[in-house]
Amino acid sequence: MNYNSQKKRPRIFLNTRRVVALFGRAKLMREWDGRFLLEGGSNHDEAAAVEWASMFLPEAVLAKTKKPRR
Repeated sequence: MNYNSQKKRPRIFLNTRRVVALFGRAKLMREWDGRFLLEGGSNHDEAAAVEWASMFLPEAVLAKTKKPRR
């Protein structure tokens, strides 16, 4: 098979973060090491993310980023 005739495929970078889902202003991210992190959003967004993860991603343990206190 000729190298030039092969179909070009996107490269998969395993050491990057990926957005799994969006909930309002919250982003559910999958870290490079397999952890799930919920970034931003309100308490309502967080509740929606936890409910969604319990149904569609039961193996995930969601961690919430710390909000800076003022």
